[in-house]
Amino acid sequence: MNNKSKLTLLFGILVVIGGLMTTTSTSTASAQSNYTIKVGKTTDGDFTVSNGASYVGDNFATIYSMTGTATDFIKAKEALISAIVDDFGKSSTIGYIKMNKGENQTNQTNANTTGLANPFVSKEQIDEKVKSVLAYAIDKIEHPVGITLNIGESREVRCEFSNILSEFWCDIPTFSIK
Repeated sequence: MNNKSKLTLLFGILVVIGGLMTTTSTSTASAQSNYTIKVGKTTDGDFTVSNGASYVGDNFATIYSMTGTATDFIKAKEALISAIVDDFGKSSTIGYIKMNKGENQTNQTNANTTGLANPFVSKEQIDEKVKSVLAYAIDKIEHPVGITLNIGESREVRCEFSNILSEFWCDIPTFSIK
């Protein structure tokens, strides 16, 4: 078999494989649910720079405002929760969140090598709390109690994550945005 025949055969095989890959990706894409949730984020806080070091202030918050239809929230639930957990986890204040206001944790598992209690919660605790409060709000959209909602109306979910883990919350400020 000469080189020209080998190249022609190789090109033919690549075209067939490329066609199969395109068909596979098209089938996968058409099987996915379509949804759109618009997410806005604002952060508030302060820090101090003194003698070459920076210090995070006592109060800070990140607020997420999400809008979409009830159907979109239901379809996007897992992806939305994952995206918010990921985004909030990249916050510069993530390491400064305490469990309760004005209370230091005295749990021995949080003690560092000097024996001092670590007043801050773990990233895993933060992730679980964000997942929990956001799932709660989306579940209220999926299963509204005592409220009849029209399909297609826009909904809003609002979350506030501050420097106190026990005060993290997500809820539905309005059932319909006009």
